[in-house]
Amino acid sequence: MGYVFVWLGLVVAFVIAEALTTQFISIWFAVGSLVGLFFGFISAPSWLQFLAFAVTSAILLALTKPLVRKLTAGRSTPTNADRAIGETALVVMEIAGGLAGQVKINGLTWSAVSPYDVVIPVGDRVIVRAIEGVKLIVEPISEKEILEV
Repeated sequence: MGYVFVWLGLVVAFVIAEALTTQFISIWFAVGSLVGLFFGFISAPSWLQFLAFAVTSAILLALTKPLVRKLTAGRSTPTNADRAIGETALVVMEIAGGLAGQVKINGLTWSAVSPYDVVIPVGDRVIVRAIEGVKLIVEPISEKEILEV
């Protein structure tokens, strides 16, 4: 019965660790600790307690980890910023070859840079290609794209 408090402490620690994260990281070890705690209560030898913990944790991990990955995959929710990619924006402060300017899109003003060494004057329209940090990566609209808009 010497390891009962160790198992109890591990159960509590793993449950707290699981509660503090948004992913299934330690739940399998919490259940394994519960099995170890059970074996501790029935006064099983310490090697059997540790073996029960290890086997239970490993089996649960092997059986449920792929299922959890499948259920949680692809749950990204686009933010308002993500929705700007592919949209047209109006240049409100000149973007000059590598130096940030500003564009207005959906009523919001953003810092913007162009990956090309071009000057994009105020009043021109650009297409948002990506977002890096708080800057939009924009490209000038070609004649073909102007006709499509």
